[in-house]
Amino acid sequence: MRRLGMTLAGVALPLLAGYLALLLTVYFGQSGMLYFPTRELTADPAARGLAFTEVQLRASDGVALHGWYLPHPAPRGALLFLHGNAGNIGHRLDSLAQFHRLGLATLIVDYRGYGRSAGQPDEPGTYRDAEAAWQQLVGPLGFDPARVVVFGRSLGGALAARVAAEHAPAGLI
Repeated sequence: MRRLGMTLAGVALPLLAGYLALLLTVYFGQSGMLYFPTRELTADPAARGLAFTEVQLRASDGVALHGWYLPHPAPRGALLFLHGNAGNIGHRLDSLAQFHRLGLATLIVDYRGYGRSAGQPDEPGTYRDAEAAWQQLVGPLGFDPARVVVFGRSLGGALAARVAAEHAPAGLI
């Protein structure tokens, strides 16, 4: 009987240690498993014949963010575009062209660690990044929040929902 107990302990302890090591690896490596940023911008809105302005802003923790503002000559309103996980703003040109055709001035910003934005992505940071983009649109760019639609795709959907919950945009997509 004593030998069976030692055998179980000899098997259970390494299994438990392996399980704990796996949990720690997942916990500390979760950002790398969740976010898939691309740094290189392979195209910009000019590739689709769209006028744009480079935008530099800072999140509340000081991280420098990069984005594009695409004005419209007669905007029906403005759109804050919070993109999905993989890639960067350079991979959203089709959507930007569609929003332009709909008559919307659009602001799109890369989250920390994406494109030309500094830092490394994490959940609290992406919330700060979305808030900084909102503040840019209703602050320096001068749009009335009642004329701003917040659009989130994939990862950006959670960020858009949070922005909409904290502010009063015209709509949330």
